[in-house]
Amino acid sequence: MAKLSYLFLINPRAGTRLGQEAQQLAATLQTKTVEAGHLAECILTQAKGHATELAAAAVDSRKWDCVVAVGGDGTVNEVASALVHSQVPLGILPLGSGNGLARHLGIPLGFTDALTHLFSGQPHLIDSATLNQQPFFCVAGLGFDAYVGHLFGQQLHRGIQTYVKVAMQAYWDYAPKRVRINEQTLEIFSLSFANAGQFGNNAWVAPQADLSDGKLEICTVRPFPKWYGTALTYWLFTKQMKPSTYISYEALPGLTVQTEQPALVHFDGEPWQLDTTTVEVCVIPKSLWVIH
Repeated sequence: MAKLSYLFLINPRAGTRLGQEAQQLAATLQTKTVEAGHLAECILTQAKGHATELAAAAVDSRKWDCVVAVGGDGTVNEVASALVHSQVPLGILPLGSGNGLARHLGIPLGFTDALTHLFSGQPHLIDSATLNQQPFFCVAGLGFDAYVGHLFGQQLHRGIQTYVKVAMQAYWDYAPKRVRINEQTLEIFSLSFANAGQFGNNAWVAPQADLSDGKLEICTVRPFPKWYGTALTYWLFTKQMKPSTYISYEALPGLTVQTEQPALVHFDGEPWQLDTTTVEVCVIPKSLWVIH
């Protein structure tokens, strides 16, 4: 087996417990990588955007066979953003709250199994995408999901329990938005642009999404009676979302959406308040190598 070099970028703020264990985790990764016959360097990220800077420097240095995002979907987004169009593959150790891309790719969520999977996996080309030039790899969108993402980002504690609590509270005071798509005005509860199939935590917004088909699954959820939310949640978490009275899908390489006010959006779960009323999404076919 060839000796490979791995750069592990560890986000100590990811997940629910990682911060307390980040230094210990780095030491463990170093040891286990050497035991597997490879080279490793572990760096703890210091602030938002730091992982992107480190990954970009890694690409420029041409000394790493793989750059590994150790954290959640936000960490994956930062690292992957610097690896798009490069020959350096992304590795994922999913230690975050949602782990949407890892789940879609079938990467184990347990640390030991995920590391074994990383060392034995092969690089595959997948699509990436952009929302107003901001890269995303799993799902982006506007409406209810972005609103929940914004509220979730303000919480002191992360994890699925916090997310569910925030989502339930938001559900009762959220107001649908009016948007314009292809000269047609419509009200939406949410509008999702799915490169991968799920938000994270096995919430499958687009079970049919394919990471290498050159298209995004556009999932439009129209306003619905409050009682319908229970069925919608059940379908979301049982991978049964499909077209219905209030749900529609369209596979497209890109889409432009006009909003009445600058929209609150999210990309891979990260909230972002736009300063424009134009939301433009575009797929970038086969632009990222990922180990899985």
